[in-house]
This record gives sequence, structure tokens and C-alpha cells, in this order.
Amino acid sequence: MTRVTFTISDMHCSNCVMRLEEIEDLEGIQQATASYRTQKMEVDYDETRVSVEEIMTAIRKKGYEPKL
Repeated sequence: MTRVTFTISDMHCSNCVMRLEEIEDLEGIQQATASYRTQKMEVDYDETRVSVEEIMTAIRKKGYEPKL
């Protein structure tokens, strides 16, 4: 497993967190943990099954802009 941390500066509440953490449904993601207080999101993923670019695309589809 590999862990990547994104900065997501437009999270404002717990609903934002829940929406972002839904990317766990993407194949290859083991866990996604977001915090609107720190404006960070950590994602544990299997790099043989999903890429960072695919994770970032999934985050953008939720309406947020991730930064490494």
C-alpha cells in the first residue's frame, strides 16, 4: 500500500468530508480520510490497481480541487 496526502482547500464541513471519503469505492483504494479542519485528505491505495491521477480525477468529480 502507498499513502498520498492531498491539500483540498475548499472543504468547509463534515458533509464535504463524507462526500470526499466516498472515493473509497474506487477500485484499489483501501482507505480515504479527509479533514476539513486541516484541509487535508490522506488516501491509502494499491499503486498496481489505481494511479494518483485517477484518484485526483475522482476527487475532482466530487467538486474539489486536490493538490499534492
